[in-house]
Amino acid sequence: MTRIAPAELPDDLPIHNNLVRATYRNPDLHRGFASLSGRVHSASHLPDRARELVVLRVSNLLGAAYELQQHERGARRAGVTDEEIAALRSGDLSAFIGSERAAIDFAGAVEQNAVDDAAWAAAARHFSEVELLDIVLLAGFYGLASRFVNALAIDLETA
Repeated sequence: MTRIAPAELPDDLPIHNNLVRATYRNPDLHRGFASLSGRVHSASHLPDRARELVVLRVSNLLGAAYELQQHERGARRAGVTDEEIAALRSGDLSAFIGSERAAIDFAGAVEQNAVDDAAWAAAARHFSEVELLDIVLLAGFYGLASRFVNALAIDLETA
C-alpha cells in the first residue's frame, strides 16, 4: 500500500497514474519532475530501444517494480523481446552486444556511481558525447524515479 495519500488530479493532466497521484501531492515539484521525465525521452538522441534498455537496467538494479511494470510495455513497443526483458531482470546481459550492451553497462555504472575513465571510454566507442550525456541524465532520472516509487511503496497499476 502506498505510504502517501494519493492526490486528486486535475482533468487537464495528460497522465493519471499512481506515480502522478503521489508526485502531485506537491504540484510545483510534480511539474519539474514531469517535465524532466518527458525531456529525458523527447529530447534524447538515443534510439527508443536503447532508452528503454537503460530504463529497465536502472529500474531493475534498484528493484523498482513500478518502473519495471511501466516501462516493459514501452520496451516491447521499442522492439525489446520478452526474453531480453527476462535477461535484464535476471542480470544475464550476455544476450546484448555492441552499442546496446554498452548502453546497459554504462547505465549500470552511472547508477552504481562507478563511471571511471575506463567505463567512459568503453561507452564512448559506441556513443557521441551528447548521447553519453543523454544516458547519464536518463539513468540519473530513473534512479530518482525508482527510489521515489520504492520509498513511497507506490502501488502497481491494475490496468
